[in-house]
Order: sequence, then structure tokens, then C-alpha cells
Amino acid sequence: MTRPRSPDYDNIQESIVKQAASLFAHRGYAATSINDIAAACACSKSRLYHYFESKEAILVFMLTEHVDRLLAGCTDILSGREDDIARFKRLIRFFMEVYAVSSDKHAVMLTCLEFLPPGVRKDVVRKQRQLIQVVTDILTKLRPDRGKNESSAHVDAMLFFGMINWTYTWFQPDGRVLPTELADRAVSLFLDGYMKSKVF
Repeated sequence: MTRPRSPDYDNIQESIVKQAASLFAHRGYAATSINDIAAACACSKSRLYHYFESKEAILVFMLTEHVDRLLAGCTDILSGREDDIARFKRLIRFFMEVYAVSSDKHAVMLTCLEFLPPGVRKDVVRKQRQLIQVVTDILTKLRPDRGKNESSAHVDAMLFFGMINWTYTWFQPDGRVLPTELADRAVSLFLDGYMKSKVF
């Protein structure tokens, strides 16, 4: 008979993921053992295995959940009726709010993909490309002249992600600047130049 789940199963599982994300982000996936994760969670290895069968399973759950959350948020925002600039601003606010509360997961996403099983890694990368395409499509609508060149439009989107993706290395979400304020500043800095820039 399958052992029934406790009422707080999901909360405990998320707590394990949070502790593992911190270790993976700051120590590295390869340098972190299942013993390290158990110690960080103040539990035994056997208890840890009740929630995840391996360190790899934790990584798979963590990154799949993270990218799925980002995609779900994008889908919700794209279904709105705002103009493209308002939609772009809302989209980046969403990204920054997620990054602020999930900075360790985001760091793991950027640095530990190589440790995922090939099939899972392929799926996560595919979803990352969907996120990039969302931004590419919005930028193309804002500047159709730049969007005529598919390669150029992709580069523009990647430049923007390059500006926001590494904020986890320095941004303090509990500091003087709120994630929404940082997002608005990023949008303003980028669009002020983007809307006036020449097409190359």
C-alpha cells in the first residue's frame, strides 16, 4: 500500500527545494551532496528521500517548476488587453518579482542546466526559448522596422534579458528599491534607447 501524503507534504517539499536551491546557487550543484541538503533541512537522508528520490530529482523539480511559473505568468499577461508598452512593462515587472523571491532558483537555472537529464534539459531550454520569443514578439510590435530582421529582433531580446537576468547577483529585494521599481527602471532605460535607435 502506498504511504499517504501528510497534509503539509507540499510545504515540506518546497522547503527542501528552497534549501537545495540556496546550496546549488552558492556552492554549486556538483559540490553539494544529498547529505548537505539533509543537513540544511535539519532532517535525515531517509526523510529527504520520502520527498525526492535523488539530488537530481530535486534539481529537475526545481527548474521545471521555475520555468513553468514564468511561462504561466507570461501567458496570463499576454491575454490582457493593454497596449504593447503597458504589456511589456507588466511582463518585466512579473519577471523581476519572481527573480526577487526566487533568486537562488534563478541562479541555478542560469548555471546548472548541464546537470539535468538530457530530456529534461531539452524541455527546459525549449521553454526558455518560449520566454525569449515572448519578449522578441513584443519588441517587434513596438518597433516593426527592427523586427523585419528576425536575427536582429532576437539579439534585441537577448540584450534585454542580459540586462535583467543577472540582477540576482547584486539586487537586494528587501533594500531601498522595490522589485517593481527596478523593473520600471529597466523598462525605461531599455525602451528610451530602443524606441529611438537606428536599425542596423
